[in-house]
Amino acid sequence: MSWVNDIRVIVGLDFGSTYSGFSLYHVDSDDIKTNNEWPGDMGKFKTNTVLQYDDDYKDVKSWGQQALYRKPNKKSKDKEMKPVELFKLYLGNCLEKHRPRLPVDYKKAISDYLCEIGKVIKETIPKYWMGIDFMENVLLILPVPAEYSELDKAIMRECAFNAGLINNRFSEKLQFTTEPEAAAVYCTNNTLKQHNLAEPGTTFMIVDCGGGTLEMKL
Repeated sequence: MSWVNDIRVIVGLDFGSTYSGFSLYHVDSDDIKTNNEWPGDMGKFKTNTVLQYDDDYKDVKSWGQQALYRKPNKKSKDKEMKPVELFKLYLGNCLEKHRPRLPVDYKKAISDYLCEIGKVIKETIPKYWMGIDFMENVLLILPVPAEYSELDKAIMRECAFNAGLINNRFSEKLQFTTEPEAAAVYCTNNTLKQHNLAEPGTTFMIVDCGGGTLEMKL
């Protein structure tokens, strides 16, 4: 666990079915920085989990909110290039009938999206703290739905590696937590304390209404 001593910044990356975002935390500060600057969009804590590819569906041309507004290419045979979205639904126990038809493999879409949002993360960290080596000094926390199997998390780990967020597939600098657990920790340290409810024996429910799933935990 010697790598823990190298960690200076913790990144909480919320990769959602329809919207995604991230927050930053420095170990020497109590201040959490939540990003609200995205390509072509400012002032929002999250951006769309959407990709727009080139005509061959090989390279990403735009992502986030911008991917929803690509103008048709007059030279393209398909003048209505539809954005690629909801690819996260290929993980977990989502029924086949609810999964969208994708023009690319869902793992490629996840990897490409993580790569794009990863670029923003890497550009944002130096705005607050200089001298941070992303691969050496950053711990990435990725909340996932409670239903995710070990295989689902292994796929997410593979995609994070392909996206350049970790330097090897088994890096301990990528850790998973469930989305209800992350919400419960926040509530315990914030809302419950504000109302003097952070006492042993207090029972509360987490209701996570996401873009593609709904989870409730006690």
